[in-house]
Amino acid sequence: MARPATVPRLDVPASAGGSLRVGYVLKRFPRLTETFILNEILELERQGVDVEVYSLLRPPAEARHALLKSLRANVTYVPCTGAMEDWRIEVGSGTGAPVERGVVGILAERGPPFADLFAGKTADRVCRLCLAATTIAALASQRGVGHLHAHFGSDTTSVALLAGRLSRLPFSFTAHARDIYHTYVNPTVDDALRRRKIAEAAFVVTVSDYNLRHLVDLAGPASGAKIHRLYNGIDLNRIRPPAAKRDPDLFLGVGRLVEKKGFADLIEACRLLRDRGACFRCVIVGDGPLRTGLDQQIAEAGLTQVHLLGALPQEEVLEIMASATALVLPCVVTPSGDRDGLPTVLSEALAAGLPAISTRVSGGPEVVEHERTGLLVAPHEPLALAAAMQDLLAAPAMRRRMGAAGREKAERDFDLGRNVAMLRALFRDAVGGGSMGLRAAG
Repeated sequence: MARPATVPRLDVPASAGGSLRVGYVLKRFPRLTETFILNEILELERQGVDVEVYSLLRPPAEARHALLKSLRANVTYVPCTGAMEDWRIEVGSGTGAPVERGVVGILAERGPPFADLFAGKTADRVCRLCLAATTIAALASQRGVGHLHAHFGSDTTSVALLAGRLSRLPFSFTAHARDIYHTYVNPTVDDALRRRKIAEAAFVVTVSDYNLRHLVDLAGPASGAKIHRLYNGIDLNRIRPPAAKRDPDLFLGVGRLVEKKGFADLIEACRLLRDRGACFRCVIVGDGPLRTGLDQQIAEAGLTQVHLLGALPQEEVLEIMASATALVLPCVVTPSGDRDGLPTVLSEALAAGLPAISTRVSGGPEVVEHERTGLLVAPHEPLALAAAMQDLLAAPAMRRRMGAAGREKAERDFDLGRNVAMLRALFRDAVGGGSMGLRAAG
């Protein structure tokens, strides 16, 4: 396949960003599985925005993306771990000596502050989150931050909201998947908390039209207009179709080894393909709590064609993607309601000219257009998944056609520079009180 021309980038001089400084509130930064956040921050910096990162947890001991070397943002690790049982204050009246009491105990007795934000949290957890919010409010004010933005509408958004209240800064958040679908306490309590966060936010971004419809229905007409769909952007100059020929029989799966990714169904589909006599290989990149169970499933089926490679930096994933036959990500909805919002790896596959096989779950069909950029099957249907994989194995011309169509779609919908410019405009409008015209990007 011929190497395409460089995709034009939206070129914004640093002065266009003016004094805009945005504080990102994140659970853990950096994370190997959250390249979309790193790419977004790097592109904001390229477009002249100053970014401060406030991470509630330190990063895990894992490989790091080479792109981190380009990051200019200050990264501050905010105290949000460790029990606070030892935090004590003196409580008493003028008639007797004060008595030392544990802060956590007092909160547990009298109810946590900001109960609307911390439903279902222990008093200790509330203490830590309030401390994190207070710290971020002070740091953001000191460093001239004009806007706070969180990724995921869970604890990070609660902290950003409270920090915004304390510092009188506007805040926003990006909603993804688990944070808006998973049952944490119960559906009534969870939805009430999500509505409160949307109502107080300057704006909300979400990563698929599927999510947009869900959140607008949840928020109601009073708040629904402030919710915008903005796809995670892909660096189309960095991810592109390979010049060399692809392997004709290599399937690739990428994602955390968690239930919603559907990798157990992929392994079962591989067993079915093997039993039909198909010649193929399958590698799955990622790590997570299901690693042991998936290893056992592979061993019990005698699938020497299937290998779990563990977590890898994006640079190595892209190398495998350049030689693969197709990407396979058979997403499912879990019993708790958790699901993928719009897996970034699907749009990365399109940018790389790689056909994708996925399921008709949440935003997947917004990326994988059936029989145009890939194939879609029903979730929890290994038999249909195996048939789709066999179809692509047998049709190299169809794979090439889908790869070309996927690249065209990536250039149209997932360009990092264009999509981040829309986010930057939302930030600037929130800081300046302007009119936010974006609703559905693209």
